[in-house]
Amino acid sequence: MEQKKRENRTIINIGTSLMVVILIGMAFAVIAALAISSSHNNYSLSMKLRDHTNDYYAASNEAYEKIAATDWVDQEFSVDINDNQVLNVKVTSGEITCWQVQNTSSWEADSTQPVITILE
Repeated sequence: MEQKKRENRTIINIGTSLMVVILIGMAFAVIAALAISSSHNNYSLSMKLRDHTNDYYAASNEAYEKIAATDWVDQEFSVDINDNQVLNVKVTSGEITCWQVQNTSSWEADSTQPVITILE
């Protein structure tokens, strides 16, 4: 009779520990999926920032070359940064008086998120 009780306890203990191991494994899988998703989004954002920075510095170098080619005479011009932005430059009395990035189009998000409104 005691042997039967031991066998029953062993089966229950194995089932409980197996469930805990399965839950822990699922938790690790969810955390891994979230980490991969987060790192992919960070990578995409970093690439966009890199491209934007490269475009800005290319426009900046072009503006400095225009200024240097004209020996810093009074002038006002703009240089395209990308499809949506322009660098406005103004040189007065041998000094740069305006160095401004302006948006030429309205901003639109790359993706949309659902918004839930609660009406009372």
